[in-house]
Amino acid sequence: MGPGHVLGSAASLVSYAIDATVGYRGEPLGVVFPGTADETAAVVGLARANGVTVVARGAGTSLAGGAVPPKGAIVVSLSRLRSGPFVDEISRTVQVGAGVTTMEVQSAARTAGLFYPPDPSSQDVATIGGNAATNAGGPHALKYGVTRDYVTELRVANCSGSTSVYTRGTSSELMVDLMIGSEGTIGLITDLQLRLIAAPEGTRTIIASFDNVMTAAQATVSLLDTGVVPGKLEFMDDVSIRAVQAARDRGLSEEIGALLLVELHGDKQTLLDDGKASLDSLQRSGVTKLREAVSEAEQRRAWEARGAITSSLARLRAGKIGEDICVPVTRLPEVVERIKKLSEQADLVIALFGHIGDGTLHPNVLYDPASELETTAARTTLGELARIGLDSGGVLSGEHGLGLVKRDFVPLAWDWDTIEAMRSIKDSFDPTGILNPEIMWPQDPDRSG
Repeated sequence: MGPGHVLGSAASLVSYAIDATVGYRGEPLGVVFPGTADETAAVVGLARANGVTVVARGAGTSLAGGAVPPKGAIVVSLSRLRSGPFVDEISRTVQVGAGVTTMEVQSAARTAGLFYPPDPSSQDVATIGGNAATNAGGPHALKYGVTRDYVTELRVANCSGSTSVYTRGTSSELMVDLMIGSEGTIGLITDLQLRLIAAPEGTRTIIASFDNVMTAAQATVSLLDTGVVPGKLEFMDDVSIRAVQAARDRGLSEEIGALLLVELHGDKQTLLDDGKASLDSLQRSGVTKLREAVSEAEQRRAWEARGAITSSLARLRAGKIGEDICVPVTRLPEVVERIKKLSEQADLVIALFGHIGDGTLHPNVLYDPASELETTAARTTLGELARIGLDSGGVLSGEHGLGLVKRDFVPLAWDWDTIEAMRSIKDSFDPTGILNPEIMWPQDPDRSG
């Protein structure tokens, strides 16, 4: 890699032993920073030849422990793969290296008069390669879809030490979908081509307050039943509201039990029609206060509060570990009610927020990491949250990935024969098991050894 692109001292490895997931720490052997796809492949090939584990790392923003390295692993940071963004306005695509941030892609698209919708909350630092590895979503997912819907081509560094290019519309299209969401377990994504779309002509933001999150959840169901598909439909519970207000005065009363934030996209007539339908629906759904953010400054303030939840929760408790179950929208009221009851039973504060429009919920369990009792209770509560999501017909992860956090809950979602079939796919790409082997798929205790 050359001077300055390899780290091995104990001090330099500290920040690469963790990602954004509280309570998980690894023991990397070293960190390398390849500058090209070929260099990335050469590192992976060398690691395989020497039986050394490899964990890919983007910006370390994983909330599922996906970038926490096992003991003795090499962390391959893809932060130097920063080619682009190169926008082709005619084909409406953008070529980009895996280390480019989501926000940089969005900015390049905007400059060209186009739109890149996927918008994870860490978009200002999260990288496109990491987005693809976890199939990241965000508030725009309701109307526009997630990362998978915008990737048209991938270059991947393989265990063999070579690279492969997979492209939609060709015989390798299935490989594109296989790589997206694989969390660095079958190859390292180094370069991408992304699809861009026309930017919405206008937006309109509605803010609705409710007494409790169950009423807000039912209001969500009723709003979507009108046929309106908002560009964003987000919610915050009372815990989240208190946290962001404590961090900075945002004009949010602590008496509010839940907030719905609705952003409509479209031309002038669509905004008028969808706005009327949305306001009428919300008025009938038990709203306690309803207002529109008219100016751009008001809109930014409303959405800034939603984006500040994760960082603000640290003011309530030092430890935070989150789920991101995704459930059928029609089951939202009962699911949020069960989560609130679980919080009482476990005697732990659970902050509840997320992309409620597509059923993606982010229940965050708050605890004191210095307390062994609370730490154990928090981990147990995560398992109960997973069960609630699955019982409702949902899935374990809406956008964060499985990583280490949800690996042990995978047998709740699938039988062991199915899990082994999925592991066999990994084995075909990674026969020696060096690529991030400790995440996603647990070992069947009856078959291990």
